[in-house]
Amino acid sequence: MATPLTMVTFDRDGRPVDDAPDRLAEAMADTRTPVTDVFLLSHGWLNTHTRALTAYEEWVRAMTDYFALRYFETEERRPGFRSLVVGVHWPSAPWQPASASRSVEAEIAAYADVLGEDTVEDLAPLVRRAREGADPERLTPADEDRFVRLDERAGLDLQQVGARPGNDRLDFEPGAIHADYRATRPGPWAALLAPLKVTSFWAMKRRALHIGATGVRTLLETLRQADVSGNVRFHLVGHSFGAIVCCAALQSAARPVHSLTLLQGALSLWSCAAVIPDTRVDGYFRPLVDLGLVTGSVVTTTSDKDRALRWFYRMAATTSRDYRLARPKRLPRYGAVGTYGLAGLDAGVARHLTVERGRLRYGVEGGRVYRADASAVVTGGGFSVQGGHSDLVHPELAGLVWEAAMVP
Repeated sequence: MATPLTMVTFDRDGRPVDDAPDRLAEAMADTRTPVTDVFLLSHGWLNTHTRALTAYEEWVRAMTDYFALRYFETEERRPGFRSLVVGVHWPSAPWQPASASRSVEAEIAAYADVLGEDTVEDLAPLVRRAREGADPERLTPADEDRFVRLDERAGLDLQQVGARPGNDRLDFEPGAIHADYRATRPGPWAALLAPLKVTSFWAMKRRALHIGATGVRTLLETLRQADVSGNVRFHLVGHSFGAIVCCAALQSAARPVHSLTLLQGALSLWSCAAVIPDTRVDGYFRPLVDLGLVTGSVVTTTSDKDRALRWFYRMAATTSRDYRLARPKRLPRYGAVGTYGLAGLDAGVARHLTVERGRLRYGVEGGRVYRADASAVVTGGGFSVQGGHSDLVHPELAGLVWEAAMVP
């Protein structure tokens, strides 16, 4: 990992905020120190620029340590290996942990930035009461109406499984969401705002899709055009909603990439299915498979310690707590890649492997889609809605990314 990390920041419309893409293109075109591999990383939800930078730096250190361990093997397989590491930052934090330094007005404005400026009137009383410690046993009809209006004004639809990320929900029932949160307490924030968190979650999925299909796709093509050799390999690595960013960028790209790694991906498990069982629709990102947009391997990680994905995806279908398909494995219609992997693939393509502590080699092969059960290392801890969702800095996971990148 000879090249340091370069951050590229996008605004909410997918536009870069500085000249970082141009500087990266110059580095790509420099034949004195030719780049052989580009790693493009995208974070997920609730990441400020500082938090994203810290996460990327930690991840690059883990990758660098692994590179040093397998240096001679890498040189043999990829002579002259030299990487360019790009960290994407996009506005993904509709809320932050409660703190005395953040005013009520700032919190309201953060939600309004995601849901729409015309939502302030409904947001204000809810946020203020939550700050005051309100914890009702059930929502009032007036509050339920407020949450429904907020969801509608966010521009979200209920188009069910297979729809574009953000609209792939069955229903939105504020009362049921609030009751479930009070019963299970999956996170530290006020139960009163649980329906608002759910709306923000799905709205942020939609933003991730837009950022990927516009800004990151353009960045990817800019770097490709700067590749004078035409031999540079591109590797996309997305965490959480960053998995949506990467898939959206790739789906609209002109050329394939070599590897795609989805770490605790916050997108539907049916995203790449040819036909979603009990429906007549395919997965939204099925073209990634049909068009051969990954020439090497696809790797997904799953963990049963990831509370964030389990709870938020369960809230996609609140009218039926066991909304499962009539099939032997009884996979849910609404679930995340980070929980179940990618389902609905051809048997000859899908593979399963287990990430064990201390295991650094996996025998990843090209032309395969792997579900890597990382429950042994992606564990997290503490009282957090995320659980193990962001617990990613492990040599075992670095090994997965490296193996995918090194596939012939």
